[in-house]
Amino acid sequence: MKLFNQQRKSLMNVKGIRKYLLYAIGEIILVVIGILIAVSINNANEVRKTKNKLKNILITYKEDLKIDTLQVGRSLVFLDTRKKVFDQFLSDSVNIDMYKKNPTAMGLVLSYNPFELQQKGIRLLEKFESSGETDSLVTRILANHNAFDTLLKETHERIGADITDNMDYLKYNHPWVGDLLLRKLDNPEMFEYYVSDTYKARLAIHHMLVFGNLKPILEQYQKSAKDILDRIEKRVVN
Repeated sequence: MKLFNQQRKSLMNVKGIRKYLLYAIGEIILVVIGILIAVSINNANEVRKTKNKLKNILITYKEDLKIDTLQVGRSLVFLDTRKKVFDQFLSDSVNIDMYKKNPTAMGLVLSYNPFELQQKGIRLLEKFESSGETDSLVTRILANHNAFDTLLKETHERIGADITDNMDYLKYNHPWVGDLLLRKLDNPEMFEYYVSDTYKARLAIHHMLVFGNLKPILEQYQKSAKDILDRIEKRVVN
């Protein structure tokens, strides 16, 4: 600044006002350039911080997605095994001896293990987007997760409601349900019910809810999750 002041005084005294104005303009330009460089550096730092923040969030979501796909994969394997039993006892050839040999079939419409998708990573992504940041991958992940999360919750609720209805029907219409739950399977009326058209209709409805609704959703989720995992992997390694 001392050198600038000396230069300004020299120009004012020797070269006149025109030279001084040219010098002043040059000085302003230098100051502006300096400010622009500082702003550029600051913006670059902010971009780097945002990128690193998103990278860490994506890594967290990726771990959640791995847990979800593992859980869904196990559910699909279980459903494939369970479907064989459903098909067997929905067949026209079903009889009492089949239930006696495989009594677990009497619980097909009375049990189910629902699950929920992991939420930690998706909540961080929602917070990231709500802060005003935009990213195409984040938008895609949020839309995909929320769509499947809603579908799964609604399907689980319908299956759970059907199980409750089946349990209530037995509770209010068949006194032997207590023996069934305690695995006392020596009541002839119990087996008569399980080979009846009434039970077959309930079994068919539950089959539709599980294999007509839930299973296709899980299969589609696995495909979309694999695609997103690949996209995240490409992003975080760069």
